[in-house]
Amino acid sequence: MNHRCTTLLAVLTIGVSGALSGVAPAQAPARTAIASSDVLSQISMFSYSEGPKSDLVFRGTPLAATAEGKASVEYQDGNAEIQAKVSKLPAPSTLGPYTVYVLWAVTPDGRTVNQGVIAGAEGDKGSLKTRYPAPQFALIVTAEPHFAVTVPSTMIALYNVADKVKGEETKISKLAANADYSELSRIAIDEKTNPAALVQARYAVAIADAAGAKQYAPEQLASASQKLAAAEAGINGDIKKKDRAAAETAAREAVVAGEDARRQAQIQSVLSETAEQERAQAEAETAVAATAVAAAALLERLNNALPTRKTERGLVSEIGGVQFTTGTSTLSGTAREGLSRFAGIVSSYPNLSFKVEGHTDNVGSADKNRQLSLSRAIAVRDYLVMQGVQPSRVEVDGLGSSQPIADNSTADGRAHNRRVEIVLSGGPLASR
Repeated sequence: MNHRCTTLLAVLTIGVSGALSGVAPAQAPARTAIASSDVLSQISMFSYSEGPKSDLVFRGTPLAATAEGKASVEYQDGNAEIQAKVSKLPAPSTLGPYTVYVLWAVTPDGRTVNQGVIAGAEGDKGSLKTRYPAPQFALIVTAEPHFAVTVPSTMIALYNVADKVKGEETKISKLAANADYSELSRIAIDEKTNPAALVQARYAVAIADAAGAKQYAPEQLASASQKLAAAEAGINGDIKKKDRAAAETAAREAVVAGEDARRQAQIQSVLSETAEQERAQAEAETAVAATAVAAAALLERLNNALPTRKTERGLVSEIGGVQFTTGTSTLSGTAREGLSRFAGIVSSYPNLSFKVEGHTDNVGSADKNRQLSLSRAIAVRDYLVMQGVQPSRVEVDGLGSSQPIADNSTADGRAHNRRVEIVLSGGPLASR
């Protein structure tokens, strides 16, 4: 179960939309997210050699054109020690509903790992020391709504470029997942009444709510909401300094709980959708099987009335040539008896359609034979209508001697060619 959930989560593109309870109306419009194809094609990934230290620089994207930074990576004994510094970053809130900048390690298959907050709500500069347990990765910096995000936003501000690297260089082709927060309304930060910690908690709960946590992770969402309420009461109330610190701790706990609720909701919604697809597929397969059984049963029943065979066009019942005297369209008693049984059977299948096709041998002119074959088809149609078949369900056609099924040079062959075929379609015969 856990392995399946992790796999499902890795391929999600997460969006936030709809009404987000508890979030203030949007302020100034956010800047446009950086298209993955524009940035990812420029981002290098490095496979670091064990031992020597490598130096990188961070280059700003159009979202943060003046931003810059540097990093060092030293890979030893299965771990990469990372030291990163950035500066001249715009305040994350100027980019949209964001409060921090997060450093990410990007794996060769496009997965991302949150390495920690590298700059806060003021933007500008920051630093981070962290560790990554593999030799091959890239580094990017994104603006995020809170510190506990597990998938990067589309707002890439910085990406690594080689300076002095000891190792092999490749390019990133894609990210396995990212989050679009363009529909998330921004909340103004006020360090007295609405500090960054509280804004992050509100964002986290709103994102979880929009991700369907009410339906798929109600307990986790309730926990996050309770922690948020405690933080709001503490920060906005008339409290002492130590109590305010406890309230900010509750806000950070609300952030973590909100992200947990969002992840759980995302996983459960995918699992639910998968289960629904599997159920629909199973129902479709059952319906196909049932149709096949019904078609086989119909074929068997019709064979008891008229010779019937299965073709690509559907089932074909035949009134043989011996039922028509040469040059006439008069049905014999045997033919009428068979058609009566036929009509009684098909009356149980209201969705069946019929095409009655008349055929002749090659005795006489082509025009005469076409007219004769049409007359025979009409005679069959009229008899079926008399037996209760709806006229709107029956088509007729006269094909003359154009489609023989036997040798016209013999009397027996000509008798076989003088026939009427009833092609059945629809109902249990409908293709799926």
